[in-house]
Amino acid sequence: MKKLLFKTLILLFLVAVPSNAADFEVVSAIGVREPEGLMAGQELSQDTQIVLEFWGRALIREKAKCGLTHVVAGVRNYKLKLTKNCKSFADPVEVVQRLQRGETFAKLVKETGSGTADEIVQAITNEPCVFLPRLSEEGTGRRECPSGYALRGLRCSGLYCDDKDVLCCPYLQGMPDPTAADGKAEWISEEAPSLFQSELFFNAISCRGPYCDDVYPQPFTSSHLTNAGNCEWTAWSFEQPGHWLDCQLGRFIAGIRCQEDYCSDIKLYCCHAQVQ
Repeated sequence: MKKLLFKTLILLFLVAVPSNAADFEVVSAIGVREPEGLMAGQELSQDTQIVLEFWGRALIREKAKCGLTHVVAGVRNYKLKLTKNCKSFADPVEVVQRLQRGETFAKLVKETGSGTADEIVQAITNEPCVFLPRLSEEGTGRRECPSGYALRGLRCSGLYCDDKDVLCCPYLQGMPDPTAADGKAEWISEEAPSLFQSELFFNAISCRGPYCDDVYPQPFTSSHLTNAGNCEWTAWSFEQPGHWLDCQLGRFIAGIRCQEDYCSDIKLYCCHAQVQ
């Protein structure tokens, strides 16, 4: 009788707990092409293929195993896999802070033993970057990052780069910066001056004129953020897939240059950031 009761309980447990329980849960998603319509709260199984736009980002948390949040960004395709070794990833907060102090991916890979730079990117870049509403000469013609954020990327779309998607990323782990204050800049276009370069980073951008052809990058001062140098120009936007420019993790925009009719071709001056 006891054996029969035990078998019955086992069968009831197997029925109550489905074998195809989801392995992952979506925390947030933007710019995801596949699965179509991906949104927060949606459950996914292992081996699901995530396909992103160039500017896309998805945070997907493991429901079992290590409970790691996979940050899918900087890649076009990503297959979900449960983490096998929970100790193989460096502490996210520590690594982000070290990146902000100027250390390189190569050094962190060597010291943390995490394998590859791509693995570190997926494991630790859980920074809540945000895309501002699309900028054009219509409407207010100005977009400003939230306090504690700086401009890191820009994408051209529309005729003559009439519309601009602007990416803002945090430098204080999402906290506001009460010390931030506007600096001085000037309007640029394909006519002189066609370049504005600063020792300060930008936290806003404005445009005016036909096809948004005059651009005003807004530099700002902060007691928490300084330009650590190690700067370089991106390629021209016309040369990039999707006309997408990104300074990448640990860098922000400190200069903009344009050419062609209506300032339609743009490049960014990206410098390493140091957070204090």
